[in-house]
Amino acid sequence: MKTSFTVLILFLTTSFFSQNYKMAMGFKGGYPGYGSLNAKKSISKSDYIEASIGGFGRYPYNIGFHVQLDYERMQNLEEGFSFYYGLGALLGMTSNSNAAFLHLAPKALLGLEYNFEDLPLNISIDTGPYLFVSPKIGFIWGGGLALRYAIR
Repeated sequence: MKTSFTVLILFLTTSFFSQNYKMAMGFKGGYPGYGSLNAKKSISKSDYIEASIGGFGRYPYNIGFHVQLDYERMQNLEEGFSFYYGLGALLGMTSNSNAAFLHLAPKALLGLEYNFEDLPLNISIDTGPYLFVSPKIGFIWGGGLALRYAIR
């Protein structure tokens, strides 16, 4: 009985913290970064690194480009669904006819992700605050929607 209970606990723990994929690549849209190429890589059973590069817009600056890098901790909720949270940073560049602007912001995020069981696809939605420290101090609330091809 004791051995059966131990095996059951190990199985449930492994199932609860098991990763859904090794890497996923696709597109992410949202604010402040939009039209981005996106990749998410597993670094352990519950930890992921997500990177995006693409378009960028922030009022009152013109449109430019950005790079975002996030560290995320994933928690499975039920079959296919996961909740994640993390920290990251955004580095962006915009310009107008008179000057170029460097944008730098640490960020936090909360999100939900769904992994299709029969298809190698996942979809995620996240949101969170950005604290811009350059070109001037400012706070915005952003978010994004990603559709990725998952490599299991």
